[in-house]
Amino acid sequence: WAAKSSEVTDILFQTICQKTPKDSPKYENCKQALKEVSKLVRLCNEGARTMERTEMMYTINSQLEFKIKPFPLVSSSRWLVKRGELTAYVEDTGLFSKRTSKQQVYFFLFNDVLIITKKKSDESYNVTDYSLRDQLVVQQCDSEDLTSSPVKNASTMLYSRQSSAAHLFRLSVLSNHAGEKVEMLLGTETQSDRARWIAALGQDRDGQQTDRTTLTQVEIIRTYTAKQSDELSLQVADVVLVYQKVNDGWYEGERLRDGERGWFPMECAKEITCRATIDKNMERMGRLLGLETNV
Repeated sequence: WAAKSSEVTDILFQTICQKTPKDSPKYENCKQALKEVSKLVRLCNEGARTMERTEMMYTINSQLEFKIKPFPLVSSSRWLVKRGELTAYVEDTGLFSKRTSKQQVYFFLFNDVLIITKKKSDESYNVTDYSLRDQLVVQQCDSEDLTSSPVKNASTMLYSRQSSAAHLFRLSVLSNHAGEKVEMLLGTETQSDRARWIAALGQDRDGQQTDRTTLTQVEIIRTYTAKQSDELSLQVADVVLVYQKVNDGWYEGERLRDGERGWFPMECAKEITCRATIDKNMERMGRLLGLETNV
């Protein structure tokens, strides 16, 4: 019910607009009451989300074994953005030659910090490094710019073998737990995995101003339940604004009814092409944002 509350409020608001004269005192009273209800629902949702995030933080913290100076992970203002395993390519310098080795690393990315680990089991991870999120610089690594790769030989080897982990990107840690700069060449198994990690590791997007009127809109035609923390759960008839499309079948978008952003399969959606419907959806989004913020 809470997830759909904004839509219910929007329907009530439209009903008021249609049934009550705008110059009537009842119009403003009802409008203000709807704003108060919207605020209450939002606060309840935020409280439940904070509790759920805090519980997850305690669980993850209990699974981490620090081989370096411990990081105080549990905080009510911290939450998990994305987690998962990646392939790291490291150039080892021997006495007479250089060779590239492949290592598996497991990232826990939070809203303000990245914890780099090596997985021991499904419930145990050795922490090898960490960095504040504002110290991260991420960049896609394509075949045409391999010569500038921080691990040049590793990149050349990967593409020459056409391995499944050839979806590369660079991660520069400007200052790690020891105050040192670290360059990492990372690989994922799919193109969408790379896009999702680049989006997640990139700087906070709240400050980026995007003209939503220029974004493609899609309507959800099949229910989807999020399986990872960077995905969106969607219901039939939801409308989503698309920020990014990846060729192997994934969208990154913003759910119109509440502004939540995340990834979902293209097969669950169809593009909206009717101009009148697109304009109506943008007007509706403006009303919903107004009800939630202008209280």
